[in-house]
Amino acid sequence: MQLASRVFESNDIQSAIELCYERKWTDGLPVVPPTADAVERIVKHLGRDPQEVIGMVPPRDGVATIETIAINCVMAGCKPEYVPIVIAALQAILEEKFNINGVQTTTHSCAPLVIVSGPAVKTLGFNTKECAFGHGCRPSATIGRAVRLILWNLGGGFPGEPCKTTQGHPGYYSFCIADDEEANPWQTLNVELGYGADETVVAVHAVAGPQVIETGAGYLSADTILTILADSIASLGSSGICGGDMVMVLGPMAARNIANAGFSKSDVKRELMRRATRPVREIKRGPAIHESHPMHWKYQTDPTNDDARVPYIRSEEEIQIVVAGGWGSGGGFSSLCEGWGANRGRPTHRKVVFPQN
Repeated sequence: MQLASRVFESNDIQSAIELCYERKWTDGLPVVPPTADAVERIVKHLGRDPQEVIGMVPPRDGVATIETIAINCVMAGCKPEYVPIVIAALQAILEEKFNINGVQTTTHSCAPLVIVSGPAVKTLGFNTKECAFGHGCRPSATIGRAVRLILWNLGGGFPGEPCKTTQGHPGYYSFCIADDEEANPWQTLNVELGYGADETVVAVHAVAGPQVIETGAGYLSADTILTILADSIASLGSSGICGGDMVMVLGPMAARNIANAGFSKSDVKRELMRRATRPVREIKRGPAIHESHPMHWKYQTDPTNDDARVPYIRSEEEIQIVVAGGWGSGGGFSSLCEGWGANRGRPTHRKVVFPQN
């Protein structure tokens, strides 16, 4: 096995970490120095040619090889068995319709959210319960971190140039969650996307940070929960008014209550489409893309009728529903990750291919 990366020498671990800062190999948090032995362990685990090219990462178009991916995975703290998920996520991100060049350079605060679904969620120990978006889980933290470091080191997604996001969000450090099969009353995401129940899949969405929604500690009706969710979507500042994809992460209480009322996941999407609307008179007060744009809201309704309702979701495909989070005793919570808007990029997904060891 021949590794092609350059070798830099340091006297100790602290100087190695500082070298990573000096050479701009990290986006602010300390990284694990990628020693040759650590990189080789990952490449050996994968059983793939280290010079195999996975793709070019915009906007700088750095070459993502198995070796350079392994380097960034070491820096992120990934175990070797996590790396196939990172590779699948990167392949999904590099699909043309995802438009990672736009995601890396837009003024919007979107970042690639990696959603893992399938058997590896349990075997690798993903947290799908309390703090599903947060701290304490090595797989989701380091996989999300590895994806971000690849976009940073190979894609050159540096703040200001070329990354123009005016606000950003903490998901720019790490943004990875997993679908909770045990609490999910419907099909899990891997099955919904057309894969087998025994296949692990990653789906990637360019979305803003999670907006917490109070969906009740088991006492709210399905009708009330759906109304609350729809109201959270239909805000004047939402990119959804111009079209775009979003991710709704339902807490298990909310999912159970809705499912017990007889709603399928498709039913939920259709209900949110029906309910997430606002009247024209209110929409005119908020920001919107230029009227000549084909995704402008005027094409969805009569702009001369102030009482006409403007939809925030144009099709079922524009909203992805995932179940994750804790049951809680003081309240049930869900989260909305608002999309980029105006169909500038579309979600993608890939099957994870694990090595046959």
